[in-house]
Amino acid sequence: MISHARVAFATIALLIFGSAHAQYPEKPIRIVVPFVPGGVSDVVARMVALKITEQTGKAFLVENRGGAGGRIGYEAGAKATPDGYTITATDATYTMLPGLFGNKLPWEHSDLTPILLIAQMPFVIVSKSDSKNKTLPDLISQAKANPQKINYGSSGNGGVNHLVTELFSRSAGIAMQQIPYKGMGDAVAGLLGDQVDVLVTAIPTGLPHVRGGKMTALAVTSAKRSTAAPQIPTASEQGVPFVSNNWVGFTVPRGAPREAYEWLTKSVTAAMAAPDLIARIHAMGAEPNLLVGDEYGKMIQSETARWTEVIRAAGIKVE
Repeated sequence: MISHARVAFATIALLIFGSAHAQYPEKPIRIVVPFVPGGVSDVVARMVALKITEQTGKAFLVENRGGAGGRIGYEAGAKATPDGYTITATDATYTMLPGLFGNKLPWEHSDLTPILLIAQMPFVIVSKSDSKNKTLPDLISQAKANPQKINYGSSGNGGVNHLVTELFSRSAGIAMQQIPYKGMGDAVAGLLGDQVDVLVTAIPTGLPHVRGGKMTALAVTSAKRSTAAPQIPTASEQGVPFVSNNWVGFTVPRGAPREAYEWLTKSVTAAMAAPDLIARIHAMGAEPNLLVGDEYGKMIQSETARWTEVIRAAGIKVE
């Protein structure tokens, strides 16, 4: 016969275990952002984390692991302990790296499990405000008349802005010359300093300079006009069949506990329903866009195939 003491002990142990199990997360969750502070992925990740903290009281720590075009941060996230306490913020770069580096990458997409796509934002094609290229047709006309004479700035060879601009150039039937910088902040400075003629940059990066009168927006690259800047026409409206978006989502290391996956899915979804967060995302020029689990995974696969084809067709090589 089981003694009353043993039954009491077992009951207490079950209650303690059940309580601990139900309290996930019991410690701060780390969000690895594979880029320096201030970029789109960093800003969106912090905004979402802050809203989840407001709603649940659970803490998040954002860790910026920039360098090597995102490879350092993605590797750190992919190789993190799969205990549910590390999230990696993924963006379009994540789907470009396989085409650029192939089996040289020390991780694979299967090492990170998609949780949710959070937001998408178009790129904006900009020139300096005093440039003679006031419209997209102006730029295309100049580029066709002067192949490889129009310079564009990028955040580095093989980076998002490099590949997006190459895809735009192919769509428009033009050839421009890349001037790579160490980051998009330097590329913006290059445009404002007359070192380059044009940029294709994420709309949250370019829009403040457009609003400040320092840049002219030639087009956005979304399928429809941005809610944050409806006065800017799309590239498609102007005869260039070009649609491309950057995006931000969350992943966890393969093998993370199911309870972590479910809690994060539920918490991010609730955060993204908050009107004030939606308003802040719209103000950036981005659009909330939840794709959960397998749907997000299918988008990653599709984008990876797309960018791999662009990289091979353009003959882009990186060291």
